[in-house]
Amino acid sequence: MLKRILKTLALSLLLLGMALPARAVSQKEMEQARTITAFWYLRYANDGAGYMEDGKMPSTMTELEKMLKETERANLKAFKAVSTPSDYATWDKKKLVAYWGGTFFNSPGLSAKGKVARRRVEGKLNAMTVASPTAEAAAPAEQPAAAQAQDGAAKAPAAPQPAVAADAPVRETARAVDSSVAVVEEPEVRQDRRGGSGSTWIYIVALIVLVGVVIWLVIFASKTMQQSESRHDDASDDEGRVRRRQPAEASSAALQAEASAGSSDGEVRALHREIKGLREQCMRLGEENGRLEADLSEARRELDALRGRLRAAEAVASATSAAAAAESPRREPAESAGSAPAPPRQASPASRPAPRKVAPVTEEVEEPREIYLGRVNPKGLFVRADRRPVADKTVFVLTTTDGYTGSYRVLQATEVIERCLENPDHYLAGGCTAPDLLATEDATCIRTLQSGTAIFENGCWRMIRKTKIVYE
Repeated sequence: MLKRILKTLALSLLLLGMALPARAVSQKEMEQARTITAFWYLRYANDGAGYMEDGKMPSTMTELEKMLKETERANLKAFKAVSTPSDYATWDKKKLVAYWGGTFFNSPGLSAKGKVARRRVEGKLNAMTVASPTAEAAAPAEQPAAAQAQDGAAKAPAAPQPAVAADAPVRETARAVDSSVAVVEEPEVRQDRRGGSGSTWIYIVALIVLVGVVIWLVIFASKTMQQSESRHDDASDDEGRVRRRQPAEASSAALQAEASAGSSDGEVRALHREIKGLREQCMRLGEENGRLEADLSEARRELDALRGRLRAAEAVASATSAAAAAESPRREPAESAGSAPAPPRQASPASRPAPRKVAPVTEEVEEPREIYLGRVNPKGLFVRADRRPVADKTVFVLTTTDGYTGSYRVLQATEVIERCLENPDHYLAGGCTAPDLLATEDATCIRTLQSGTAIFENGCWRMIRKTKIVYE
């Protein structure tokens, strides 16, 4: 009986397992797709995250977080804020790529720069290998019915018996019971066929005794199992105590080594932060130097203009004084009151002073000069101004004649064009307009349709009107 019950339960579990459909996207594949999306989102969200591509491509989010710096960890919070769908077990590869390569990037709270990684994520996910969903035929309903028909009335719902039958002594006991019951039932059938006998009660008593023996054997087996488990637990506890004592010194040494390594890592991070601060300070000093040079050149131009005005004023004053000196001898005071004034003396041509020649005042015309500017920050200011192009910094060239206003355009240099096409959102978005500023996949050069306008105020060049460009 017990054996038949076990067979029936095993057959039901087998049919239930066959009826479950196979999943297409496993949890491991979903985690890998999420890790790929997070990797390229963080890479595009920060221009300084190029170090991520130097290491090995992570396959889980735990491995990804180990290789991130502080900026990427902060950007990862926005990524984790987007909830992951729970019905991915029914997805195929097409739905997986459609979600992580499209639907996910439409979620609110994500960085605009990070959304540019949409195409890169689609390419990486298409390269993944995802099992196709297979439809398994449902188990026919006739098999459970046939199993029930074979078992017949002998099937009994005994809940605690399958758990006890897992042990070997209990199974042997069940076999003995089945055999004993079979031995007892056969004489009863024979007696019934013979027409019955008065000894039937003997078999009933024997059956009751056998049932009692079986119950006693089951109780004895359960107690034996509990004792063996308790002994095993005690032995494992003793072994654990011994093992904990042995590596005590090794763990203390490891802790010391980790502490020393942590201190050295802390010193290295402190040095990196100091180097970063010095670099930023050098950049600020360079910008301040550029502004001071611009102020100095402007002061020199104003000084030259004032000198020219001073020379012109001196020339006019000398000419006026000479004319006044020439007219003063012609006038004489009257000899007495009431007498007619004496006629003025006519000076001879030889005695007249020669008039001075006044040099014409010529205004200096300044020649146009070029100033090389960096990118435009969100405040509309050019981050730097140099007399010569600077590698990895210069983006625009400005032409000015007075040092106060000028027109600028994109510098036509190979290095500048390649850098701008690689990251147009960083270098061109602040100072340029285009039909599609981010569509630089097939572009090789940048043509300026209309130059932009900038003015010099408060020691900085400020953008007034953006330049219009087009990719070719």
